[in-house]
Amino acid sequence: MTWAEIMRASGGRASGTNSHFVAVEKLTDSAKLRLAKIMQEDVSELFSLRLSATVRIYGIRDRRALKLLWYDPHHGANAKAVYSVHQR
Repeated sequence: MTWAEIMRASGGRASGTNSHFVAVEKLTDSAKLRLAKIMQEDVSELFSLRLSATVRIYGIRDRRALKLLWYDPHHGANAKAVYSVHQR
């Protein structure tokens, strides 16, 4: 799949896949600490690629590639998530 195809399919809840960029400042504290530990604290955003309702892959987009950082089976409103979503 190309980045153009991924971005066309990234439409949020109403349409698309919910794959999108996430500002590092919005990550959980444990995720920020992990970025520092792996010397990626200079990154300003990660790309969240939705695999299912509660499973995401997070990585750094580098031109045509996604450098994978996390497999997150805990997406949602909990302490284990990389990016905690507050349920409506």
